[in-house]
Amino acid sequence: MKRIAKPVSFIIAILILAFSFFSLFGISYYVGDNKTTVIKGFGDIDWGIDTTGATKLVLKSATDDEMTADNLKANTKVIRNRLANYGLNDYEVYFVDDTDEIVVVVPQTIDCDYSSRGFAQLIASKGYVSVRPSDEYTEMILDESNSGAFITPAGETAKTVLLDSATISTASYFSYAPEGNEKYHYVNIAFNQQGADALYTLTNSMSGQLYNQVISVWLDELMIANPTVSEEMIDGQLSVSGVEMTESKAKLYSSIIAAGQMPYDMSIASVEFVDPVAGYSVSDIFLVVGIAATLLITLLMILRYRVFGGIALISVVGQVAVLVAIISGFCIPGRTFLMDISGACAMALCVVLSVISVSLMAHTLKENLDADMHLRTAAEEAIKSSRKNIFDINMVLIFIALMGMLMFGSAGLTTAIFGGLAMSSIYNFCYVLFFGAVVNFFMGYLFPELMLRSLISFKIFSKPSWYGGKNND
Repeated sequence: MKRIAKPVSFIIAILILAFSFFSLFGISYYVGDNKTTVIKGFGDIDWGIDTTGATKLVLKSATDDEMTADNLKANTKVIRNRLANYGLNDYEVYFVDDTDEIVVVVPQTIDCDYSSRGFAQLIASKGYVSVRPSDEYTEMILDESNSGAFITPAGETAKTVLLDSATISTASYFSYAPEGNEKYHYVNIAFNQQGADALYTLTNSMSGQLYNQVISVWLDELMIANPTVSEEMIDGQLSVSGVEMTESKAKLYSSIIAAGQMPYDMSIASVEFVDPVAGYSVSDIFLVVGIAATLLITLLMILRYRVFGGIALISVVGQVAVLVAIISGFCIPGRTFLMDISGACAMALCVVLSVISVSLMAHTLKENLDADMHLRTAAEEAIKSSRKNIFDINMVLIFIALMGMLMFGSAGLTTAIFGGLAMSSIYNFCYVLFFGAVVNFFMGYLFPELMLRSLISFKIFSKPSWYGGKNND
C-alpha cells in the first residue's frame, strides 16, 4: 500500500475546518452602522423568490392595437435576455396570450443599487438608446437608488438624435481605478459599422461637430451619462461613466442595451409585491436541520465504521463549506446567485452524496477486514474498489446537472413545457448539484483516501477494530 506521511490527515482536517469556518461564518466588521463584508458566509447568501418574496410587474400593449402571440414572444425574449445578461438566475418571465400581457417576476433580494421595483421597471422598459448633443433635461429626480437622475431630454438635446439603438451591436461594462483614485464604472457601447463611421465623423478632431463638446447618452427618458468628447472615437466604441454610475447600474444598463430594445411598445399596467411561498426562515431551518443531520450521520458512522465517522464529518463539513462559498460569492466573486428551496434540496443531496462516497470506502474496507485481509491490503483494495464507483456516480450527476442547466437555462423551451416557475427552480437545483458532484471528487474520495492512508501509518490506528473490522492482527 502506498504510504502517506503521518501528518497529512491532520493537515487536511485543519485546512478543511479552517476554510469551513471562514466560508460558513464569513468575516465582516462595522464602522458605525455601516457593515463591511470582507468574506461572505452562510448568512450572506441571497435567497430567491420562494423564500423572500418578489416584485411582480405586468406589461400591456401601449397602444390600442392587439398584441399577437408572436409580438408577445418577441418582447418576452428581449426581457429574458436582459435578465440573463445581468446574471440573475431566479426570475419568471412569461406572456399570457389571452390577455395580451407579459408578466415579469423578480426577487426582492437583488444585488443592485435599485430596489426590486426599480430594477423590474428598467428591465421591462422599451430600452431605446440615443446619443444626443448637449445634456439639456426637463426634470431632475431621485431615482430608486436615491441618487440624482435627469429625466426627459429638452431643447436641442430633445430635437436631435445622433445615434440610436439601430446602430448598436452590443454593450458591456467595466471598472477602472486610476492609481491613487477611486474606482469608476463604465458602460461600453459597441456600434456596428454604420454607427462606428458616424461616430468617427462626429468626433474627429478636424471637422467633427462633437469634438470637445458635451454629449448625452439616454436610455429611453433617463440620461445615463453626459461625457465631454475629448478624443477621436475611431474604433466604434463609446465608454461612458458619471458620478452616480455605480457598478450595479453599469451592469444593469449594459445588460439592457446589449439585449436590444423591445420591438413592440408596451407599458406597465401594474406593479405589486408577491408574498414568498415559504412563510418561514428557510435559511434558519436549513442550518438547524443540517447541523442535526451531520451529527446524526457522524454518530452512525462512528458506531459502524469507527474512525470513518470522523472522516465523514470532515468530508460533509468540507462539502457544505465549498458549496456555501460558491453560492455566496466567496469562491466566485461577482457571481449573482439566488438560493431557493430547490437549491437547498440539491445541497442536501450533495451532503448525502458525500456520505455515500465515504461509506462506500468504509464498507468495502470493513468487508475486506471481515474476510481476514491484512489492514493495509484491505485498505488498498477498498480504495481501488470504491474509486470506480464514486467516479461513476459523480460523472453521472455532473452530466445530468449540465444537461439540466443547458435545458433549463434556455427560457423559451423551459417555460413552454413546464411553465414560468421551472426556469429558476430546476436551473438552481442543477447548478448546485453540478458543483456538489465536482466537489465530491475531493471531499468524497481524494481527501478521505489521503486521510485513510495517513491514519494507518500511526501505530495506534493500525488495528482493524478502528475501522469496524475484527481485531485479528
